Amino acid sequence: MVLFLNFPAPAAEPKKLSEVYKAEEIKQGNLLFQKANEFFQDRNYTKSIEELKLFLVLYLRHPKEWEARKLLSSAYRKTRDTVALAQNELMMYKDYPNTEEGLDAYLESARAFVRMGREEKAIAILKDITANTYSSKIAQEAEMELSQLEILSEGKNK
Repeated sequence: MVLFLNFPAPAAEPKKLSEVYKAEEIKQGNLLFQKANEFFQDRNYTKSIEELKLFLVLYLRHPKEWEARKLLSSAYRKTRDTVALAQNELMMYKDYPNTEEGLDAYLESARAFVRMGREEKAIAILKDITANTYSSKIAQEAEMELSQLEILSEGKNK
């Protein structure tokens, strides 16, 4: 009789180990993202970039992944690393091609290619957006960017 009183009641179901690990992973990811965000707010963009890259490697499919990618793009803009900005925006589109945010990232990558002087790549992206996009807002922006590039190229040819 004494043995039965010492055991915990079976009604209290312990959390599954995988749930505990997932919760801890989300918590740790949030802390790393917060740290990267604080570096960004302190204008330490290089350190913010390092922390965000680490976050994206360690915490794949974390709930703050999209925010981290957007912050990473902002940090690249601040450091004027246009090549890295274009690559990051293309990755965002690659991972989220059927979302408004993903299409917006695709458009941003085209703008980055224009800043790098790679108009032919930008034009290909903009034409792809106008031909294959279901979002009228982004398609209109892409058409506007495309017409501006055509005007600029006409000015260069004269």
